[in-house]
Amino acid sequence: MLIYSDGSALEGGVGAAAVCYAQGRLVNAIHYHLGPDSEHTVHEAELVGLLLGLHLAYKTGTGPNRIAIGVDNQAALMTLQSDLRSPGQHLAREILLVANRAQKTKGKINLKLTLRWTAGHEGIKGNELADTEAKKAAMGQTSDKSSLPTYLRRRMLINPSAVKQKHEAELKESWKDTWRNSERGIKLLELDKTTPSKGFIKRLSTSSLSRAASSLISQLAITHVPLNSYLERFRRVDNARCPACGAEVECVKHYLLECTGYAHERWTLKKKATELSKTFSLESLLGDPDLTIPLANFIDATHRFKSTPRT
Repeated sequence: MLIYSDGSALEGGVGAAAVCYAQGRLVNAIHYHLGPDSEHTVHEAELVGLLLGLHLAYKTGTGPNRIAIGVDNQAALMTLQSDLRSPGQHLAREILLVANRAQKTKGKINLKLTLRWTAGHEGIKGNELADTEAKKAAMGQTSDKSSLPTYLRRRMLINPSAVKQKHEAELKESWKDTWRNSERGIKLLELDKTTPSKGFIKRLSTSSLSRAASSLISQLAITHVPLNSYLERFRRVDNARCPACGAEVECVKHYLLECTGYAHERWTLKKKATELSKTFSLESLLGDPDLTIPLANFIDATHRFKSTPRT
């Protein structure tokens, strides 16, 4: 007899299922809806799926003496060898109790019960069906209470890990909204539509880039950089005029794209952008990873920030 179990999270719900094959023929399927993903985790569902699978094995009567339960989650199987003290491991304790009960009940037929890891769903008919049925359970389908393991006939305990994950996700979304609507966030959003994301940090986290260069590029991206248009606001300089060419306002766009005082340095940068088939614009210079090092070289060659007043 072959039994396959699976757990799933779908559209805010969490569920588990197990399907049973005897002589290559589907003979039974069982479902359990744990509840919302704000109270339960997929790991929990995987353990429930395994418990459902053992329940099917326990209810098979005295026929088969070799039963294998396929689980596509290694973590669920490894949980059975842990100290069983973490949230959600009350299920693991119940699984071990049911397994022992099944072997004692079927002791006369020398039951051989195997829990087996099955990698993924693709190519294994039973695994694919268990995945499909687990998704139905996540959407709310639960078998009749009388057909469920006794342990699952009562309300499932809320998992503290799920509550914590939901709270952290809500905090993260709140922070994203706050950042995107902030002055600096709006500026960075013009360059990178995915902000805030790890992409910008990853771009600046390279051994080829000094810490000072990374800092200056990030400051240029959010226009929080010690150019005179910014320094004048804090009375660190007398006016916003560009010290290199005398233009009235030294802003990020002027410094990177327009200042004639840095024409030679900009020519080298523009040549590199052309070689890489990149457009020469603020969006490319401050948002394209391929231009990060050339931009850092340009900043260093201009010597603009070597002795800038602090603010």
